[in-house]
Amino acid sequence: MVPIIRMSDQTNLTNFSRDKKAWPVYMTIGNLPSTIRNRPGSMSILLLGLLPILPKLAKPSRADNLQRLIKADTLRGVFELIFAPLNGTAREGAPIDYTDGKIRRCFLIMSGWIADHMENITLHGIKSNACPKCEVPPEELGSRAGHHRARDYARYERYERENPYLDSKTHDAAHARYSNETHGFKRA
Repeated sequence: MVPIIRMSDQTNLTNFSRDKKAWPVYMTIGNLPSTIRNRPGSMSILLLGLLPILPKLAKPSRADNLQRLIKADTLRGVFELIFAPLNGTAREGAPIDYTDGKIRRCFLIMSGWIADHMENITLHGIKSNACPKCEVPPEELGSRAGHHRARDYARYERYERENPYLDSKTHDAAHARYSNETHGFKRA
């Protein structure tokens, strides 16, 4: 078994124009000792892609929601394309050459994604004033007041499949019933 660790970090490309950003996506394997993986010259981290980030619209408008949906769908599609070659390897395995000259069948498992908080928000489609782990209301963030239920993304996906044609007003009211909207879930 070979755990695949994915990493990303949005970065500004220039200091002179604030809207020029890129999003590098990296990959490494988890079987490497951290002393080797973290060494600058080890070449153990592979750059998979450098994704452009579109600038935000100047004024909020109806086009904002459409642009947000298009960005989320595009991002999801790009990640599916990048990681498509690894999809079947978790079940069937892949032959990999080892340094001792032998070929072994390895099972590549997507094990984690290292990113900062704002990137996790983008990747998981949640609001920026929400906790990515639990459904704590925004006004209780950082207060440690009580125990809150863990986020269940499978439940969110089931809800989206069951209610695909809701408009935004109906959607917001229905989500309040499921406590997703009030606790930070954002429809992608």
